[in-house]
Amino acid sequence: MATETPVSAGREERTLVRNARQLITLHGASGPRRGSAMSELSIIPSGALLIRNGIIEEAGPAKRIENLAVARKAREVDAAGCVVMPAFVDPDVALVTPRPKSRDALEYDPATDNGAAIRVTSRHNVEIRAAAVAAERARYGCLTVGSQTACATDIRNVIKILRVQRLLQTKPLRIRSVFSHCPVGVEELIRKWLPAIRKEKLASVIDLLVNPEGGGQTVTDLRESAIAASGAGFVLRVRSPEVLEPAALLLALSGGAISIIAPLDNLHAFAGPLANIGCVRVVPVSEAFDRPEEARIQMRTAIASGSAVALSSTYRTHDTASFNMQHLLHLGVYRLGLNPAEAIMATTYNAACSLRISHVTGSLEPGKSADLVIMDVPDYRELARRAGHQDLSLTMRAGRVIYRRSGLIAE
Repeated sequence: MATETPVSAGREERTLVRNARQLITLHGASGPRRGSAMSELSIIPSGALLIRNGIIEEAGPAKRIENLAVARKAREVDAAGCVVMPAFVDPDVALVTPRPKSRDALEYDPATDNGAAIRVTSRHNVEIRAAAVAAERARYGCLTVGSQTACATDIRNVIKILRVQRLLQTKPLRIRSVFSHCPVGVEELIRKWLPAIRKEKLASVIDLLVNPEGGGQTVTDLRESAIAASGAGFVLRVRSPEVLEPAALLLALSGGAISIIAPLDNLHAFAGPLANIGCVRVVPVSEAFDRPEEARIQMRTAIASGSAVALSSTYRTHDTASFNMQHLLHLGVYRLGLNPAEAIMATTYNAACSLRISHVTGSLEPGKSADLVIMDVPDYRELARRAGHQDLSLTMRAGRVIYRRSGLIAE
């Protein structure tokens, strides 16, 4: 288990993470890893990190880092026998969702639980609930999320959710707010929704909803929405609960989408062109349960075709889901056909690329935020084998320890 040795405070705050059995840096990545490159983890045996004021200053073999003059007075975090890796990134979550109207309801009921529940809930209570979800994510080693507003039914709900997310920024999550508008008309989107969101700088990413349940826009309407959103300064994501048709993939390609959140398809001719523009295929982990055999084959084919792939928990309070990102690694390997290195890439660096935030987090490189986790296992391949386990020993956000697992008390 990681231990920490404090030193006297000074003007500069330096931390030395030392003795890591495996330091997974993902060093040298430029753009999302695609195809076979997803298996290329950068691993430093007996590694160390030197952190200065929350930013990684040095990463390398422990013998070199520990002998640096600037490391001698640093606060030490001993990661002996453990794996040190980037904190997890979940590109598709909902920090705010409606609460069922019936307190006795055990299951989510779309007929009684809708966006109106958010409107009648005070902003303070919405904030409390969202903060609890954010804290729980951090306890499982996830420090960056793409949080969307798909549950909102009108602009007032959207604004409320996005304001709460802005208030919670860095407490403790880095939140990339995503404006997931309801299937409104293009004119209303351009006239009311986009200006309202941009006026307060509440979000810079917009979801284009393809074939949402209960109806949706035509591809022509979606194209007009994409043009308007791009003109207003938004970057685009394409989302669908169903496998995308060629027209929607063409829309993603022509609109420069940063990611696609949808079940994998068999249209592999799009894999290379989409990866070339930095578009990441975000695969909902629900695929591991809905159609595991088919999803496994399609996942391997997509990677072989050159796709850049990320995984998401697609967490909703009313769905069967898990905060445990280590369990996500297990599902990625044993249900979706990834190897352990690919699963780590899909839940860290590629996930950060899918939010266009990889210049800040997602890998342990000099100049990036020191967002990391220390896993109490001797080898990274052990993480996916331990279904349901939580081997997280310590979580560090921008160089500060925000979670540490307590040890066993034995009398």
